[in-house]
Amino acid sequence: MTSLEMAARFAAFTWYVNNRRAPVETKKVEARRFASTHWREFLPVAHRGLGKLLLRIAKPRKLRRPAALAGA
Repeated sequence: MTSLEMAARFAAFTWYVNNRRAPVETKKVEARRFASTHWREFLPVAHRGLGKLLLRIAKPRKLRRPAALAGA
C-alpha cells in the first residue's frame, strides 16, 4: 500500500465515522468496509506525508527495554 493510498483510506474512514449515526463498534466495521471500497474518491484530499506517518506508526517494531532494566 502506498503512502497516498493509506492517507486516502484514512480520510475515507474518518469521514465515514464522523458522518454516520450508529453505535461506535458498528461504525468502525462499516467504516473499514467503506474505506476499502471508496478510498479512490478521497485521493484529491489525501496527503502523502500523512500516509507516510500512518505507515510508520503501523509498522511493527521491537519493544525497547529501559537501560535500567536491561541488566536485571
